[in-house]
Amino acid sequence: MTVRIRVLAVLRTSPHTEPMSHPRSIRHRRTLRGERPLTRFAALSLCVTAVACSRPAPHPAATTQPVAPVVAAPTAPSSAAPTPPRAPIPLPGRGTVEILGRSVPPTFQVEVARTELERTQGLMYRRVLGKGKGMVFFMPGDSDWSFYMRNTRLPLDIIFIDSAWRVVGLVANVPPMTLALRSVGAPSRYVLELDAHEAARHGIRAGTQLRFAASKTAP
Repeated sequence: MTVRIRVLAVLRTSPHTEPMSHPRSIRHRRTLRGERPLTRFAALSLCVTAVACSRPAPHPAATTQPVAPVVAAPTAPSSAAPTPPRAPIPLPGRGTVEILGRSVPPTFQVEVARTELERTQGLMYRRVLGKGKGMVFFMPGDSDWSFYMRNTRLPLDIIFIDSAWRVVGLVANVPPMTLALRSVGAPSRYVLELDAHEAARHGIRAGTQLRFAASKTAP
């Protein structure tokens, strides 16, 4: 910043003094007798001009900052429509499972799951199984198999059967839509699934002898 000060002094003299018109005026003074009649009028004009001359500091070169693209937040749909459940696919294989040792042996109409894909699907997405109906799984070998209830909406009785169609154990009234593994701790070759409480109603327990018969033609 630069400050400039300009001072202008003007000194005037006059051979005569003006009479004092105002005793308190600082602009007039009476001269003494015998002195040169010289009256000085000093007009001091002080003019101070302060000019602030400052050159603007050069701006740093503008750096271009990368601008992140503006992405609009996803908006929720006005009404969240529930995803429709997958339609159950009936299996083509059919057969009957009969309880032996009864005067009138109870018989269940069953769907048959033989392939890996059919066993994986099982009774998923079914809402109704029906009285006297079920599904039998043909497992690929004798083992202590475990089942769970993924996407299965029905409570079931799960009956484990050995290669001679004798019941080795069962898990009754398994709740739907659960992922806990159910097994009986004994090897089995076939697994029969019925509506919950059907096993108790027909007296099915470990040691019960069953018989399977495949249908000649599928409905």
